[in-house]
Amino acid sequence: MGVVCNVIEKDAGGKAMPVKSVNNRKKKSDKTFEELVHDLKHSNSEKVRYNAARMLGEMGLSEAVEPLIDALKNDKNGSVRLYAARALGELNDMTAVQPLITSLREDRNVDVRVRAARALGRLGGEEVVVPLVEALNDENSQVCITATDALIEIGDIAVDALIESLTHEKVNVRCDATRALGELGNNKAVPHIITMLKDEWVNVRIYAVTSLGKLDDTRAVPALIEVLQNEKENELVRAGAAAALGVLRDQRALLPLRELIMKAEELGELEDTALKAFKKIMAANWQNIPGTANKKPISK
Repeated sequence: MGVVCNVIEKDAGGKAMPVKSVNNRKKKSDKTFEELVHDLKHSNSEKVRYNAARMLGEMGLSEAVEPLIDALKNDKNGSVRLYAARALGELNDMTAVQPLITSLREDRNVDVRVRAARALGRLGGEEVVVPLVEALNDENSQVCITATDALIEIGDIAVDALIESLTHEKVNVRCDATRALGELGNNKAVPHIITMLKDEWVNVRIYAVTSLGKLDDTRAVPALIEVLQNEKENELVRAGAAAALGVLRDQRALLPLRELIMKAEELGELEDTALKAFKKIMAANWQNIPGTANKKPISK
């Protein structure tokens, strides 16, 4: 990595001005395209090869795709394959999709699989969806997270495959799919995520209440109220349900939230979240609530 230097400048009166960071990044290569390709293919130095792969990606020339694919497939050094994967994502050439899918599925190096997932997210397209969904089941959590983020980047074409993943036997896959569907914001997922409120794993249920808030669909209100009122449920899940209800601002939640707050002898995290949600809903609906039409909305 480059060296970061702090430079203190002074104004005309000698007073110190805000600190600026100067990042001494790697210099761009003075080598030609042909020389970089030669280095990538023939140098005995892994450092020379991975720098060649990096700089070929930065050049942005489609002619670099073929040698980079060859490096991704055949170079014995993981760092070289990693930079080749990154460069292929930057070059935005769809001929790289299948080699990247193969690396995502088969490369033993975790960092290469992470880079392959990221590159596939940038390239997009229907053919990358299934391999990325499969990668949610990778043995390494960083690969799973990166694949999730890649699916979010791809957008709505990933929704159906993610919905199918909600029934996967592995809890981390269900967690990642639930999170991704919330981020994607497609309301087709709402009834499916509602079913995840019954998942046996608390982490899945936490992601479910959060995603239902993000999806901003009032179909989720009755299910979220049920979670809120379930005293046997984990408090983080109940607090998440309260927060989601605050986002949805549906006045059906006012009475359940009020009852929860009034029961408490003192306000813990759950009750505090419920109170904030109650105020948000009141502020959004005060003109429609009997007895409040002539009053100012409750402060947020």
